[in-house]
Amino acid sequence: MVIGIIIAFTLAAYFLIMQALNLAQMIELRFFNVLIIAGGICYGIVSLKNKLDEEEFYLKGLAQGIIISAIAVILFALFISVYLTYFDPLLLEEIKTKTAYKQLDGTTIFVSIFMEGMASGAIITFAAMQYLKSVGTEGKRAYHKEHKTTHINN
Repeated sequence: MVIGIIIAFTLAAYFLIMQALNLAQMIELRFFNVLIIAGGICYGIVSLKNKLDEEEFYLKGLAQGIIISAIAVILFALFISVYLTYFDPLLLEEIKTKTAYKQLDGTTIFVSIFMEGMASGAIITFAAMQYLKSVGTEGKRAYHKEHKTTHINN
């Protein structure tokens, strides 16, 4: 999925910009990672919605969001774990001093980012699907009401 790759590159670029501005150690700025992921997931799901009928959209939309999340998060977690392990071990040491877990290494960083990213991605996907499902249902109801039909497939 191209969208997942674009999200991963955007997250990596954002991290490198923060690193260049000497802000990478500010863990609070990870909030913007969620916004980047949310934008990509929503774009992917809406694009799929425009291609499918309502009846087949929900499960495929959920799968679309989870797949986009997985691709983006795996690539980004791999990038960060390699970067911290081989290119900036001093930042890894600084992160160790700010966390309770002092045994951080590339694998631990990868697993942590993967779990956090997939949890965020799943929540964003589910929320987006609930919103888009209700928008689609309301549109159908309005159409059927306008055309005086009573059959609505939910």
